[in-house]
Amino acid sequence: MSEKLTPKKRKALEALLTCGDVSQAARVAGVSRESLYRWLKEDDFQAALNSGTRLALESLSRTLVTLGEKAADTLRQALEDAQAPAAARVRAADIILARILQLRELVDLDKRLTELEKKQ
Repeated sequence: MSEKLTPKKRKALEALLTCGDVSQAARVAGVSRESLYRWLKEDDFQAALNSGTRLALESLSRTLVTLGEKAADTLRQALEDAQAPAAARVRAADIILARILQLRELVDLDKRLTELEKKQ
């Protein structure tokens, strides 16, 4: 989608994806804030920004998944460490239980959404 954008718009898009802040992105891209705000209202620019954001989130998600096992091990160690303060073990247990419930909700929601999509 960004292939349709001018070089200035592509540079502004890159800056937005790395800076997040419109004023800073405009400075980095060498364009005015007004131009950047105007571009943000354009369908092509907005689509390219959404696509870039989605790709960045997918990459971050993959990174977090790879760190998940280490995080789970850390929680396990904190929970099982008899020398750790009780508050630390209780906190680890609380985190584990909360995440299990959140994961269960997400799995249920995904299942329900998939069933609804099949019906349509």
